[in-house]
Amino acid sequence: MMTAYKTPGVYIEEIVKFPPSVAQVETAIPAFIGYTEKATKKEQGDLNGIPKRITSMLEYRTYFGSAKKETAISVSVIDDVISATPPGDAQKSPFLMYYSLQMYFANGGGPCYIVSVGQYDSTLTSPATLVEFSKLKEGLTKIRKVDEPTLLLFPDATSLTGDGDFYAIYSDALTQCNELQDRFTIIDTYSDMEHNTSLSDSSGTPYGTLEPDKSIREGISLGKDYLKYGAVYFPFLETILDYVYDESQIDVVQQTSNPEDVQQKVKNVSDGIDSSVFDSTEFDALKTAVSAAADADAAVAIIPGIKDKINEFKTLISNLVSELNATLPIGRNNGATAEANALDTWITTVLEQAHLDFSKSIDDLNADDTATKINNEIDKDKAALDTLKTQVDTLIASGELKALIDALPGSGTTSTTVKLSTLQSDNNQLYNKIKAEIALLPVKLPPGSTIAGIYARVDSDRGVWKAPANVGVSYVTKPSVAVSHEDQMQLNVDEVAGKSINAIRTFTGKGILVWGARTLAGNDNEWRYVPVRRFFNMAEESIKKATEQFVFEPNDKNTWVRVKAMIDNFLTAQWRAGALAGPTPDKAFYVKVGLGETMTAIDILEGNMIIEIGMAVVRPAEFIILKFSHKMQEV
Repeated sequence: MMTAYKTPGVYIEEIVKFPPSVAQVETAIPAFIGYTEKATKKEQGDLNGIPKRITSMLEYRTYFGSAKKETAISVSVIDDVISATPPGDAQKSPFLMYYSLQMYFANGGGPCYIVSVGQYDSTLTSPATLVEFSKLKEGLTKIRKVDEPTLLLFPDATSLTGDGDFYAIYSDALTQCNELQDRFTIIDTYSDMEHNTSLSDSSGTPYGTLEPDKSIREGISLGKDYLKYGAVYFPFLETILDYVYDESQIDVVQQTSNPEDVQQKVKNVSDGIDSSVFDSTEFDALKTAVSAAADADAAVAIIPGIKDKINEFKTLISNLVSELNATLPIGRNNGATAEANALDTWITTVLEQAHLDFSKSIDDLNADDTATKINNEIDKDKAALDTLKTQVDTLIASGELKALIDALPGSGTTSTTVKLSTLQSDNNQLYNKIKAEIALLPVKLPPGSTIAGIYARVDSDRGVWKAPANVGVSYVTKPSVAVSHEDQMQLNVDEVAGKSINAIRTFTGKGILVWGARTLAGNDNEWRYVPVRRFFNMAEESIKKATEQFVFEPNDKNTWVRVKAMIDNFLTAQWRAGALAGPTPDKAFYVKVGLGETMTAIDILEGNMIIEIGMAVVRPAEFIILKFSHKMQEV
């Protein structure tokens, strides 16, 4: 309705000639849902459960802190050789948010949202110690209310205590994507097979024997309309990131070799084994005395002297065994080494057995009452002593004792254990060398956050319609599992349910590449590819937001023309950018709206404006087939 002019003067009216425009929404704004060290903006915990938008690692550290410090890294220093071992699966921190954000930004990531569902800061009254499904579910509910995120990720999900919870949280994420139709889920596998054998699935099957592709295909059982909103990536990645660790909890075992110490031990033991003390001729005088006895009573009276002589030899044997036990590490338990058990076997079979034989001889003498029996017992003792002397002489002369001692682990070394933190002041040079060695340990992570960064990079460089595949991965030394051409055949195509799994592979001369771009709806020709699904998400959301200005506008041809022109212009721009396939715009897309075309009179009476949009989105050339044939020579 025109303004009624009543006062004389000059008036200006601006006439709208151009249709409104569609502003393209962001396509790669991930939401990371998981645990952080803290969640503080002004007061402690005021960001707990609150989605917070950040744009850099600096902002992340400001609001959410660092990684949980590792305490189970082991370090050994043998002479000048330093070796460090990463924490095992059971001792490793379950919280991976900090490392995941590092990989996201390193691979091209930009703005993102952090939803902290729990904090592991040791200063808190009840710091988080485990990843809980209920907490992740709460975070997913919180991010539902935020419109901007377009990707959903759970960096800590692989640390859930059961595979059932793992698949449940991703199923819930896919459900949210289906309901909101403006976001996409990047999914990890629960294990990487060869590198997670300490865990088991709900049936008790170790993940080392359970193929991750089979596990996730059985675990996520949603329909096609949900599966098209997610993509799975495999395997885990070994990165160049540095562990965050507590120096006061890291044990450094220092061992110093001393070759002379081994030789000295051999000499000490050899000197202690003086076979001349085992002189069997001392039994000859006793035997002569027994034979000269006038009667049986006189012979029996000599028995105490025989026992005293036997006890002297038993004492010599006991002293020798004690010296060996005190001087050398002897195997006496199930955890002993084979070398220690070998030396222990010799002591048991030679020395201790002789001790037992002499003890039995004393018992037998108590039952002997004739000179003949007594002399027979003396002969057995004399023979046993001669055998023992021969065995001891042979052991020393042949070098067998030295070989047994040399084989013992730790022989010739001194070992001390200190905390890494104490070395900073006590031995700063060694301290820095150890830190450099620990820095070489690869931090193994699920691939999801890295892939999110690649999505952002490809969207920025090429466009959301370009498949985020055949692109390099930064900050990665190698995939944790080598995926071959044959392995990917099973991952990429699932004949049963179409649940494709995208591989990350190493190629000679090319490096590490993402080598797959399929959604979980791999058997669906419409939604098979990640870029197609994500382009539709972008187009739908962009056009939806631009069309909101026409709500309650007159539902007539004037409005229809303006809406159609607005969408036409937007899609034409997408066609020019290369997102839509076709020689001309009318071949690449169509926009229909109007009475008799998309609406009936009843639709208009009911307040419905129905706009139909069709788009020929470009699809990736997943298989390039070169056909060669012979050609006849021509004149």
